Amino acid sequence: MSPKSKKVLRWSAALALIACVTTAILITSASKESSSATGEIPTQSLAKNGRNLFLQPEALRVARQLGKRFGPASRSTTLLSGNFTLAGNAQPLAITRRQTETGETVELLLSNRSLTWSAEAGVKATGSAATETERLLLERLIFDSPDYFVLAQLRGASYSTVARNVRPPDAPDNYSGALWTIVRVDEPQTDEALRPESTWRLFYINSNTGLIDRIVSRPVDQTVEAQIWSWMEESGEKVPSQITWSIDGRAVMSYQATTVSHSE
Repeated sequence: MSPKSKKVLRWSAALALIACVTTAILITSASKESSSATGEIPTQSLAKNGRNLFLQPEALRVARQLGKRFGPASRSTTLLSGNFTLAGNAQPLAITRRQTETGETVELLLSNRSLTWSAEAGVKATGSAATETERLLLERLIFDSPDYFVLAQLRGASYSTVARNVRPPDAPDNYSGALWTIVRVDEPQTDEALRPESTWRLFYINSNTGLIDRIVSRPVDQTVEAQIWSWMEESGEKVPSQITWSIDGRAVMSYQATTVSHSE
């Protein structure tokens, strides 16, 4: 091969190498931009922090309104104390929500009766098996919650936006109040012994506050609606402070939180 041909070959190889490097840089840059635009966490970050709460855009938006307890590395515990009223009978109720790698575990202490829930074990009770009433009570307090809405994505729950800019059914033509985005969450649990009575829920997200106002489910051929009337804030973390549940339009139970604390 002549010296001239060798020189041309070396230049061709150099140009090819530059093109490969440039392409790799562009692909990496595009990947980072795409992750940033969609809210996804790069693989390296996921490996370091352990979980991805950026899978569902609506859940991410609600999480940001609630506070910092849903960070990728957070394993916070929320303790709520208050009063629970059922059929006119008020009782003290403490709720402990502990975040885990795949969501959360929840414990209820009601009149010295301890009830616990996890996705892996379902509902458990101390002393004896949980009654059907206790199971339904636990289900409403666990799943009719903004924390469940955010964390269910870690267990593979299905999210779908049903409607946007929804107005109250009796709103006048000149209505200027809040609108709602309705998101349906379908429970991924297929084991009948572990899955909740209602396998889906509709979450009404207020367009003004970014918080959840109402949750609708349908266990046992009844429409259950949880209405969140007010919120309380502690150290920048927001939690519902007053919730009322109704069945087919009739109020049946309520919960009033009086204190809340968070710890990592």
